[in-house]
Amino acid sequence: MKKILSVVIFLVAMQGNISASPGGFPDRPFMLAEESTAKVELYVTDWCPYCRRAIHFFQTRKIPVIIYDIEKDRDAARRKNELDSRRGVPFAIINGKGIHGFSEEAYQRALGSR
Repeated sequence: MKKILSVVIFLVAMQGNISASPGGFPDRPFMLAEESTAKVELYVTDWCPYCRRAIHFFQTRKIPVIIYDIEKDRDAARRKNELDSRRGVPFAIINGKGIHGFSEEAYQRALGSR
């Protein structure tokens, strides 16, 4: 089976900052925040500032998100291209709704106005 290079982030329901690696991704796994039932997948690259903002959006709201780096994971890149014909990242799938680019308003609508 192919090694999947995706990053799964589980957010901690705790106060304080979450440390991140130089690429902007958290450097350790986190526990799942119990209050969130949202299903979020995020297609990113590690150099994209909008991707970091998207990740931060979900972290600060303690929403679990599965992150796929499309430059490091060919399967994720293929899935992203099948789901979103437009180029670029971030691309989020929130509760089954695809959202191209970073938009707090669009994310909030898809989450049900959290």
